[in-house]
Amino acid sequence: MKSKFNTSTGRVEASESEATISQNIHATAATLPRLAYTMRETAEILGVSYITVHRLLKRGKMRASDAIRNKVIPLTEIQRFLRESITN
Repeated sequence: MKSKFNTSTGRVEASESEATISQNIHATAATLPRLAYTMRETAEILGVSYITVHRLLKRGKMRASDAIRNKVIPLTEIQRFLRESITN
């Protein structure tokens, strides 16, 4: 990958190939399906408040991954919760 120094701006600019690679990475990321959602996103999906999602997690009604700093709830867990919470 080549970059060149622009003397008029004093900045290093990416070559066309670097720019193309960057665009491809962003396009690929945009087309990948979401596998997990934050607590706020989960609340929005379910149509409830953030605190309701927090309570569901605390009561064990839903499970979240705590492998990272912020809890994320897998899409499959949201779907399972909805499926099992439907009353007949």
